Amino acid sequence: MATDPLTSPGAYPRGVDDQRREFEERRLAAFRRRGFSGVGRRIPDHAGRETYILVSEESPCPAVLVHGGVGTTVEWADLAPQLGSPLIIPDRPGFGLSYPTDYRRLDFRADAARWLLELTDGLGVDKIDLVGNSMGGFFAIAFAAAHPDRVRKLVLCGTAGGLFPKPGLFLQLWATPGVGTLISKIQVRDAETLRKRAFGNYLVHPERVPADLLEVALLGINLPGTAQTNQAIMQAVATIRGWRPQLRLESALATLPVSTLLIWGDHDALAGPDIGRDLTTRMPNARITVIPDAGHIPHLDQPEPVAAALNEFLGQPLH
Repeated sequence: MATDPLTSPGAYPRGVDDQRREFEERRLAAFRRRGFSGVGRRIPDHAGRETYILVSEESPCPAVLVHGGVGTTVEWADLAPQLGSPLIIPDRPGFGLSYPTDYRRLDFRADAARWLLELTDGLGVDKIDLVGNSMGGFFAIAFAAAHPDRVRKLVLCGTAGGLFPKPGLFLQLWATPGVGTLISKIQVRDAETLRKRAFGNYLVHPERVPADLLEVALLGINLPGTAQTNQAIMQAVATIRGWRPQLRLESALATLPVSTLLIWGDHDALAGPDIGRDLTTRMPNARITVIPDAGHIPHLDQPEPVAAALNEFLGQPLH
């Protein structure tokens, strides 16, 4: 695995400011308080750009957890210590401590697949188990569809981007030129406002998100460039009318040969479980687990049953 640890004193890359250092240290501390003993590392791609990951241990087939659109890996903090698989938890490009990128100049679906391919290559493994939430689910489907031979098992934890027609009025406004720029200038300054704005519409129980995770998420969304990255992504995938039809992924998922588990909150605000049930009837090797009393990020609402479903699925040998 071509990596460099970033956890010892003096190992932090030159030019990364105190704001990023604080984010890294507090995020690692939040994971460790919950029993996750991983470290932070950087994985370079072929152009020398670095993806930052949290890694629990090396493995020939790790589980890669790809975060959603809030732009922070702390959504996995309560779940990660409960999983039996060796884990890789990356910051997507443009978020956290990974390299910046301008999504307005990219083929969004192709670049999502490219990023995960280069990350898999950089880890030095032939296959990964891939778990994605929301926009992270879009990245996961894009990669699995382009490179099914590199994915052992796929899990969509919460409705994946590209499987619902409308991301919601606020995000559709964020995708709109002019209005979106104004939205990007709004800074959330306290954790409880973040709880309400970022999680209130997507969780059944936003009150359950621990205060320390909210504080880390607040640091993450206020890192330089993060708001602009989110705006560029929304402009790439949506308009004021909803998700761009050319970036819908139902057809790609329906023909995907990879063994797939859909973990769906029964109160997912973006798409109900019936959409997932219908997809599984069309997919060659898929099943769905509906999590009661959970929303769009089921592992934040109900981490224990989500962990049980993941461990059972990822621990099964392929038939």
